[in-house]
Amino acid sequence: MPFFEYRGLRRCVSVPLIAGAAVASCCRVATVHATEGGGNNYPVGVNTLLPGIQPAPGNHLYVYLQDYEATTLAGNNGDPSSSVSDFSLHAQALAFRLSHVWRDVTLFGATLESRTNIPFVNLDVHFDAHTPKGRVHKSGHATGRSDLTLGPLFLGWHIGNLHQVIGLEFFVPTGSYDPGRIVNPGRNYYSMQPNYAVTWLPTPNIEFSARALYSVSSVNHATDYHSGNEFIVDYNAGYRFTPMWQVGVSGYFYKQTTDDLQHGVPVNGNGNRGQALGVGPSIAYGNRKFSVALKYQREMMVRNRPEGNRVWLQMYMPFQ
Repeated sequence: MPFFEYRGLRRCVSVPLIAGAAVASCCRVATVHATEGGGNNYPVGVNTLLPGIQPAPGNHLYVYLQDYEATTLAGNNGDPSSSVSDFSLHAQALAFRLSHVWRDVTLFGATLESRTNIPFVNLDVHFDAHTPKGRVHKSGHATGRSDLTLGPLFLGWHIGNLHQVIGLEFFVPTGSYDPGRIVNPGRNYYSMQPNYAVTWLPTPNIEFSARALYSVSSVNHATDYHSGNEFIVDYNAGYRFTPMWQVGVSGYFYKQTTDDLQHGVPVNGNGNRGQALGVGPSIAYGNRKFSVALKYQREMMVRNRPEGNRVWLQMYMPFQ
């Protein structure tokens, strides 16, 4: 069975794997590490499978479950942070992505898609903060809806076995936030993320995919904290060993490109620029009406962020 087929501009596309979406950030720690709270709006590692392929015209539902656990908070040199000990972060996220691909409408030869992502999180964090007066134990728990993502327009081009999507997403601070809490479902600032995704299928059984984005955030006026800009690439290399099953290696690269600023001054003297590389196995099953993928990602080369493990369960189904 072919991976997908085309009928002019109106595509009949089999979507056997998860394309991608946004969940909420799962790392919101009150210590100052790599963007405010050590996390980010975009859920690194989510858009790995077929991100360059839009589904067929119509309405589509994606469901994303993530479990993240970290017991290390990395410092500026990659070693465990000297300001924190006994660190433990456990975060769970559930997100629903609603997608509409416009029928019989094109722009610059591209098919058009609109998206929105509705995330929910459950967060637990515990650590000992080292202060001039000694160790102080900190802990926090938060559950609720996180920040909404709006993607008003995505353009998709499909030429032979090369597929590309460009778009612009906005993260809106709709989640609950209190600057006095250790963790929060929301981040209390806006983010804008232009992105580009590509999927190359050199044969019907082989997939190479990547999605790159650049995130620019506004100031959190509750704390006068301005998180630095972020460059993120999600990636996947997969092999389809039956018409319905694929195995592969997927993950992400994260790099903060500008300093965190608070009251206009670089935080911690060095801007707390974060970095991380995630990699791990994935397996996916799907057909035209339903698909599911399971992914594991281990973090390494971490700077100024929590260092841990992610497990993703992602599902897709069309609806009218």
